[in-house]
Amino acid sequence: MTISNQRHNIRDGMQSLADIVRKHKTTIVHGNGPQVGLLMLESDAYERQTGLQQISLDVLDAETEGMIGYMIEQELQPYLSQDQGMVTVLSQIVVSPDDPSMLNPTKFVGPVYTKEEANKLSVPVKADGKYFRRVVPSPQPIKLVPHQLQVVQKLTDAGCIVICGGGGGIPVVEKEGRYEGIEAVIDKDRAATMIGKAIGAQGLLILTDIPAVAIHYGTEQQKFIKTISPNQLETLKDHFPAGSMGPKVESAIDFVRLTNGWAAIGSLQNADEIVAGKAGTMVRDTPTDDPVVFYEKGDI
Repeated sequence: MTISNQRHNIRDGMQSLADIVRKHKTTIVHGNGPQVGLLMLESDAYERQTGLQQISLDVLDAETEGMIGYMIEQELQPYLSQDQGMVTVLSQIVVSPDDPSMLNPTKFVGPVYTKEEANKLSVPVKADGKYFRRVVPSPQPIKLVPHQLQVVQKLTDAGCIVICGGGGGIPVVEKEGRYEGIEAVIDKDRAATMIGKAIGAQGLLILTDIPAVAIHYGTEQQKFIKTISPNQLETLKDHFPAGSMGPKVESAIDFVRLTNGWAAIGSLQNADEIVAGKAGTMVRDTPTDDPVVFYEKGDI
């Protein structure tokens, strides 16, 4: 995962988003899985060589927000007019110290270890295939810290493109009048839903590497969904694995219910067409008797 490879991927993505950001007030939330994983490998190697403590995950999250935000700004800027504002905001997102995930961390992060190496660690680990990896909580996002929400809101209202909540943001808890970072991972789609509601967004566009949400995915019965209501989508949740499409579907459902807006899921390459309702899966409130609309085979 070289910088040139990351730049190439981001350049392709920003080319797909160019028309959208020119036409709409846009706030961008991105993932950071590969990047934070690489930084954790570096931190692990540093500890092995020096005996010094690894850099905590919340600090690594902040590093990736700056790094990826910087590259997004560079690759998106050529598509914008000179008076179009754009900025990356490091985003501290408040979570509850009593979130159920705190007692049962399940999110794998960082390098793999042998059983012998894992036994020497002072952090929670679980088996991942033949090896072991660290696990951290994945708590629900509650809010952006107020001083950052004010900034994001003002910048968005002024027409600036705001890049925030990268990798789900930096998880913090409130303690004695201040915020303290914790080692956890907030799902980026859930963070986007929370941020979207907070700033009054009308729509949530979740971009991935598949053309639309599908039931019976990967089987002969596979069917891609074109339009669906949040209630109908909720009845199909068993089709969507927790480690992939599940959080995206849950985030789309939550956003529509919380805002009365729309949410759409589809391929990054089709971003403009998804917003126009010509591609991807559109989730919005519809009359209760409207059927789910599926794509015909060959249409997607």
